[in-house]
Amino acid sequence: MSKKTDIRVCRYYDCPYDHKIDISKDKYTVQKKTMYYHTECLKRKQKGSEKDDKVKADIQYIKNGWVKHISKTVVFSQLHLCLNELLSRGIESDYLVFVFDYVVKNKLNLKHPLGFKYFVDKECIKNAYKAEQYRKRKIQKPNEFKITEDNSNSPKFKLNQKPVGFSSILGGGKK
Repeated sequence: MSKKTDIRVCRYYDCPYDHKIDISKDKYTVQKKTMYYHTECLKRKQKGSEKDDKVKADIQYIKNGWVKHISKTVVFSQLHLCLNELLSRGIESDYLVFVFDYVVKNKLNLKHPLGFKYFVDKECIKNAYKAEQYRKRKIQKPNEFKITEDNSNSPKFKLNQKPVGFSSILGGGKK
């Protein structure tokens, strides 16, 4: 039976083992003397499965914008918790930034961080985001169709057009 002191906490945010490391049984790694990780959790962390730099930058953008446009007395822990919950639901950080900008631009009634998730689920904002993404893709993809001169020996056709108009009916088109 293991002692209580043989249990450590895995610091990986998405630990599949309930964040418990039994140091007498489990494979683990120690970083900075007090940070324990399951070996595979540390590999996942180092691969970059944690938030990448873009997600962190997007979260910081929303935090800064919140102070500037919505409330200077925001409780950052609530805002951060709300944003992390939305990200854990699989919502992209790009979409969260779009929703925030949409709320600010349209002066929608948003006073507290937990209200932000209701705007994320609004159908009109989702449709506006889809339209924006479509517009961006259209701008980024220039017309890929190009006409090139063919110098091969393929057969060439020529079309002789018949005279058109009233004179062709009366026979005046022949010379």
